[in-house]
Amino acid sequence: MKVTSLIFFAASFAAALVYHRLPRKWANVWLLALSAAFIATWSWQFILVLALFTSVNYGLARKVESSQGARKGWAAGGIVFNVAFLFLLKYNHFYLPALQKELATLGWTSSTSLVSILIPIGLSFLVVQAISMLLDIKNGRVAAEKDFVRFAVYMVYFPKLLSGPIERMRQFLPRLDNPLSMDRSLLERSVALILIGLFRKIVIADPLFNMIPADAFVNPLSFPGQNLIMWLLAYSFGLYNDFAGYTSIIRGVSLWFGIELTNNFNLPYLSRNFTEFWNRWHISLSQWLRDYIFFPTARSLMKRFSPREHWINLVLPPMITMLVSGAWHGLAWNLVLWGALHGLYQVVERLFSLRRNAVATDELPWWRQSLGTVVTFILAALAWVPFRMPVKIALQYWQGMLHWIPPDWKGLDLMLAGEVPHLSWTALKLPSPILIGVLIIAVVFDIQQSKGRREDFILDWSRLHIIAFVVVLAFAILLAALSDNVTPFVYQGF
Repeated sequence: MKVTSLIFFAASFAAALVYHRLPRKWANVWLLALSAAFIATWSWQFILVLALFTSVNYGLARKVESSQGARKGWAAGGIVFNVAFLFLLKYNHFYLPALQKELATLGWTSSTSLVSILIPIGLSFLVVQAISMLLDIKNGRVAAEKDFVRFAVYMVYFPKLLSGPIERMRQFLPRLDNPLSMDRSLLERSVALILIGLFRKIVIADPLFNMIPADAFVNPLSFPGQNLIMWLLAYSFGLYNDFAGYTSIIRGVSLWFGIELTNNFNLPYLSRNFTEFWNRWHISLSQWLRDYIFFPTARSLMKRFSPREHWINLVLPPMITMLVSGAWHGLAWNLVLWGALHGLYQVVERLFSLRRNAVATDELPWWRQSLGTVVTFILAALAWVPFRMPVKIALQYWQGMLHWIPPDWKGLDLMLAGEVPHLSWTALKLPSPILIGVLIIAVVFDIQQSKGRREDFILDWSRLHIIAFVVVLAFAILLAALSDNVTPFVYQGF
């Protein structure tokens, strides 16, 4: 079931009304049943796989807590199980071809049949969530949950199932036990988040993605450099608004149940450096990487290499952390390169911070902070190239961005004069004005949120502006529905 569909919103709101009228002992059972029903809309087999995954982690959590002398061992075993589960199901392209060949040799399958493995939705997010839970129990930060229903709701709560945010047990369960009351203020906030999320998805992300030619990320050298730059900008803003839009929608829906989910984005493209960028982009994953990869790695290395400024302490923690981030997104060389680039960006920043005359970012003059925002965005956008395409094509894309071709101004004049049939903007070697317009909308929308200093900033607008916003959004949704141009959320693939 698409989270942008009318049936999803209607069913969720009706389910929330029932939830608030149930006795507390049945409320969690209702949430688990809703989550199972949501999973079944994708595939009923997913329920079986996720039930196994949840049950094993429930048992592991109890073992980690009860085995006083073997906590580390059980926690390590739990991490191995979760990583192996992820590798077995998500990264099966590494071994399925060889397995298919071996089974065919043994006569168990034909050479033309295919071995398939079910990959449940949201698996990458569930795995890191389970690992954080096991480590928190091992370190005494949280007690193992004894109520299986509450534990299962924590694992597969349907608003966060597809693409997070990644919740910590010690934060989620108290919210589950004490849901917010559904009053006018909460309802207005939830609707505002949903409208903002739909706007980011339907008005900004989908049009930007749809205006990028299919061949641009396959044969980039076939296009002029100026167009490649515009399409990279379109992909950068499209990716951000797609994921931020999803997060905003599901956080709004979750508020109907009185459960606050972690905010995953805070205007990352306004960041002044990469430390700030990763505090604003995919916040729940960034904090997970910080707490369970960066800090443990840094502490371990500082015990062996001193002083703190030793090059190993400066280089390895951010590089290892970002390489893990790349591997989490997928085991592929292009994602390794993407992670390595972001690791390198942070290493360079750490080296600059060691200068004797280094000044805190907030104390820099405005023009240097603005310059930092521009440089950070450009480098982040360049890193999206290998995030989107294989390394070989990414290198061609970077190369192609440097080869500009003069626009066909004569063809444009003839087209505007009606002397020749309409030509595509790509054929004229010019960026589409509509694409530029959507990019401007994306930037203005972020600036408005920054000025509002709150995620539900449209609530500060006048009633007339809110009505105009809703009308524009409704028109865009209608056009998208009629043209069938609503694309799946990008991070549903992780």
